[in-house]
Amino acid sequence: MRVSIDWDMCAGAGLCARAAPRVFEVIDLGDGRRRAVLTAPGSDAQLTAAAFACPTLAITILDATGRPLYPAPSDDPRTGR
Repeated sequence: MRVSIDWDMCAGAGLCARAAPRVFEVIDLGDGRRRAVLTAPGSDAQLTAAAFACPTLAITILDATGRPLYPAPSDDPRTGR
């Protein structure tokens, strides 16, 4: 599994870091903006828990071929989700 974080969607809530504290961290970008970053490799379970915890669906889990596993792709052309 691979993970991708969409910073345009990330609200910096920090739930990913709570779900997987050894894998994710929330950084302060200034002006009250915060964003999640991947800080270390994680197990499939850790990545999945963090993605499920994200309230804005900013974390995408990809399979080995790059196909999105979570969140499931939709037909919404505005977001691709």
